[in-house]
Amino acid sequence: METKVIKSSNKKFLLSIIGSLIFTILGVAFIIVPHVFITHLINNIALIRVIGILSVLFFCFVLFTMIKKRLLDKNIGIIVNEEGIIDNSSFVGVGFIKWEDIISIEKSNVASTNFLLIKVKNPEYYINISTGALKSKLLNGNYKSYGTPISISSNFISCSFTQLEEIILSSFEKFRMNN
Repeated sequence: METKVIKSSNKKFLLSIIGSLIFTILGVAFIIVPHVFITHLINNIALIRVIGILSVLFFCFVLFTMIKKRLLDKNIGIIVNEEGIIDNSSFVGVGFIKWEDIISIEKSNVASTNFLLIKVKNPEYYINISTGALKSKLLNGNYKSYGTPISISSNFISCSFTQLEEIILSSFEKFRMNN
């Protein structure tokens, strides 16, 4: 089986940075001038400020995390080879997933984003090897919601979801046929 490398997408990364910056600035505006955002649906200044604070906290965290990953992690992307999948495509990427650990691969869609759910024999292992409490909580949340901690999307890589799905599914089939 030949090794396939799917690099991160600079364009998708830049668009995510711009989007996060816009929502951070909007959150700051909600805090500073909440009266401008009063509508017939939301006419409570305190609620608008709370939304602004939550927006600033969340999107600043997203910005920090994305920039940190981009600057510090030189292995961003996905590698598929004869041993398995190396997923470093996102904050919740678990790294190396052995083919022999994989039970099944399913397609899922959440909020118009397609994911490949990688069901593994030992999900707790992949949750426990993660670094950081937040990452562990997110992986555990995936496990409770989808029956697996591992989900891979094409959000930050340089191929479409269809291409990603084809590469991973065909490689998994080759592994199964050879073993």
